[in-house]
Amino acid sequence: MLREERLQLILKKVSAQHRVSSVELSLELDVSDDTIRRDLNELAHNGFLKKVHGGAIPTIPKAPAPFKLSERVRYAQGQKEVISEKALKLFENGQIVILDNGSTNMLIASKLPAELSVTIFTNSVPIAQILCEHPTVEVVLLGGRMFKRAQVAVGVGVIETLSRLRADLCIVGVCSIHPAIGVTTPDWEESLVKQKMVDVSKRVVATAWQDKFDTADSCLVCPFDELDVLVTDSTITARQQEEYSGKGVEIW
Repeated sequence: MLREERLQLILKKVSAQHRVSSVELSLELDVSDDTIRRDLNELAHNGFLKKVHGGAIPTIPKAPAPFKLSERVRYAQGQKEVISEKALKLFENGQIVILDNGSTNMLIASKLPAELSVTIFTNSVPIAQILCEHPTVEVVLLGGRMFKRAQVAVGVGVIETLSRLRADLCIVGVCSIHPAIGVTTPDWEESLVKQKMVDVSKRVVATAWQDKFDTADSCLVCPFDELDVLVTDSTITARQQEEYSGKGVEIW
């Protein structure tokens, strides 16, 4: 088992059980006590759990508190402008695209060139509304239970439709991202939809500005190395550039 997989499993168990035993982890993962100790020390150092006698308990840091969509649209506008301009290079005529929800993806949708001819599947009502104004983009709105705060559809209906799709490109919305843990979100149902979007896409892209780096929420979307491209703005630090690009993911 790779180190990154081991860290993800430990965090998943901590989140589900609210406490893990070092001895049990060592037996289950078939590694030495010293290896588990180093893993827990690293996760504790980065603030993802708290070490206690004989094991660990959860203390997962969050990205900035999730706002309602109407509030997120006004947040970090400069960074989103830079990211959305870069992301336009991902689109080519004839593609089948999944455009996940999020204020950055809304901006991408609004900037698509008028001559672009693609089919876009989205579970975001605001993104579908934006794309309805585009002259040559075919829009498919994925339907399900409405997660009102984010104005996005979730649930079995969305996942079943996605399971019948093979997309050329997926731009997944990011709540939190970490090189060892991956892309995460605080909502369980939303994470399942995002997981399926990733699973059915040939090329997976995440967009994130610096505030979302080195953070984690409780529900895993995908390991970091399942991404093909991470599009960010110029505020990313040299350390972050090195850590994130060292995982085989292109950093734009």
